[in-house]
Amino acid sequence: MKAPGKGQKPRLAAEIEADLRTRILAGEPPVGEKLATERALCLTYGVSRTVIREVIAGLRAAGLIESRRGSGLFVRANTVQESPWQAAMPQMQAEIVAIVDTLELRAAVEIEAAFLAATRASPGQIARIRSCHQQFAEAVETGAKTEEADYDFHQAIAEATNNSAYRSFMEYLGKRTIPRGKLGLETTGEPYRAYLVDMQSEHLDILEAIERHRAEDARQAMQAHLVGSLERYRALSQS
Repeated sequence: MKAPGKGQKPRLAAEIEADLRTRILAGEPPVGEKLATERALCLTYGVSRTVIREVIAGLRAAGLIESRRGSGLFVRANTVQESPWQAAMPQMQAEIVAIVDTLELRAAVEIEAAFLAATRASPGQIARIRSCHQQFAEAVETGAKTEEADYDFHQAIAEATNNSAYRSFMEYLGKRTIPRGKLGLETTGEPYRAYLVDMQSEHLDILEAIERHRAEDARQAMQAHLVGSLERYRALSQS
């Protein structure tokens, strides 16, 4: 395992745990052999001992390693079959962190986009935003996928700024703009539908502010929508 190069950002505990998990399951080191020391792992991954201890706790909870008094950590046979959800958690946690980063960037741009759209949007552009909102509402009602309609709604607002840079920004982000599909969340239950209904209501607040050309209200509605999403994903990343 190579240590991070100079200036390289240290990896998150979830990413390190995923790497070690993959190696252990591949027999590196094999069952019964000693795991590298905390100090060695810190040097390998370029992180603090606190991070490595979090990693070790995760591997121990998964049944992949065990402590032997006075001897250190050893690889053990994993007799407990992991569910696909458990196996995916470290990678999923890293994915959520990336989603939070993208949402922070979106918030910095789209809050002002809503303000400009409320100031500049033509009747045709407002009709387009409303149409996208209705398509989202229909998808929620019928249980269809909502990601495309969600993206179209935000893209329509970017276009209504009449500033090509906002439209280009949304096109550049593409599917990263609507990240929930990456997480493999259960989408058939009532909690997920309630989540979508809340989002639909937030979209409606944004739409109505733009329709009325109430720029500050549009800005605040978009802020509430994106900051709310940001907090929801942050909560997931800490779970």
